[in-house]
Amino acid sequence: MWSIALFPCSYTNGATIIGELIRSLRLPVYTDEMLFSEVSDQFGISAKRLNKITFDRLPTLHRYLIKKEKYINCLKCSLCAQLRSHPKNRLHYGLHTSLLDSQNDQVLKVLVFDDEESRVTRATQQEGFTKKTAREYIRRHDEKVSLWTNFLFQKEAYDRSLYDVVIDLNNSHLLDIANDIIAYFRVTANLENLFPAYGALPVLDNQTNMAEHMNWVR
Repeated sequence: MWSIALFPCSYTNGATIIGELIRSLRLPVYTDEMLFSEVSDQFGISAKRLNKITFDRLPTLHRYLIKKEKYINCLKCSLCAQLRSHPKNRLHYGLHTSLLDSQNDQVLKVLVFDDEESRVTRATQQEGFTKKTAREYIRRHDEKVSLWTNFLFQKEAYDRSLYDVVIDLNNSHLLDIANDIIAYFRVTANLENLFPAYGALPVLDNQTNMAEHMNWVR
């Protein structure tokens, strides 16, 4: 059974899009916090430490890299067990979606993206941040998610090749965004046996090169 995996890009109205997907598809949500809780129970690693080692910037010493790889393997182990015990459709949301494989795990991997300035404006409106604070928050988020994907794939977080569907928010109506995702999800689910022959799904209104919006990440 196919699921949807939505990668987080801050201040792209992810919560509203998820709400629309839940309402339309009635999919249960599975988050990073849920996975971390399961790993904590299974392996005795605190969720706080797991989050720090897995997602924070660490010294480049070999022992830290080995520790990070071990923690990621714990995440993969628990996630695999979850997929086996709950094979029905789900809506995955969070950084753990990078650990899912479109074909093997039968998930439609989705990114909803917007440029930094639009996200800054949205953050100031939604949170009451100053533009400076909003920009700092968004850049910290983008650095965190790119550290994660660079470690796994040697690619920036918003590299379109990591996803089956990339949608540029670009002031689109959120219901239209959700409907686009639902349409691709239903096509994918209906073509389950034929999907490998189709390869990656086309990108919707994607920026030509989203890496240019990430050029400050080191």
